[in-house]
Amino acid sequence: MPQGQWSFQLARVLQGQALDVYQRMAGEDVSDYDLLKNSLLKKFRLTERGYRKRFKSVRIEVGETAEQFVDRFKKYLTKWREMAGFHATYEMLQNMIPRDQFFITCDKPLQTFLKEKGKLNLKEMTQAVDNYAEAHGHEINRSETKQNKWNKSNTVSADKAGQNVARAKTVTYAYCNMNGHR
Repeated sequence: MPQGQWSFQLARVLQGQALDVYQRMAGEDVSDYDLLKNSLLKKFRLTERGYRKRFKSVRIEVGETAEQFVDRFKKYLTKWREMAGFHATYEMLQNMIPRDQFFITCDKPLQTFLKEKGKLNLKEMTQAVDNYAEAHGHEINRSETKQNKWNKSNTVSADKAGQNVARAKTVTYAYCNMNGHR
């Protein structure tokens, strides 16, 4: 079968949300198999991020043998590596895993900046982050955990008679500096 017919043959068996993806494609794009494939992968989160998430959160399922579990685990790693654009070498894994760990420790604006730059290797990523920090005039911030987002304080004030009156603990949201909501 000619490659130009692949997307039409695939479309014949699509159902549900997958068929919706196909039907929403522009008329000139429906014959492009690679474009259809990438659109379907994105729709079902079968992307670099999706496979990374699966790889890092994988657990053995009920009724699954150890061998099946390891095969599934390795498949997630392989798909993650392929989607990230790395070759199957030890050196590439040494680049991919630290790059990912570095990325997830960055704050959201920096993560967005790095995503906009496209697929970068570890060296390119660190250079881009250093340039970003220099251009924006600040240090690289870690991504904040929920514990770091809240500032709790006990405040004490003096009443009219000069006695100390302890106010209730107030919770201040770090992003808006407002009290009383979460």
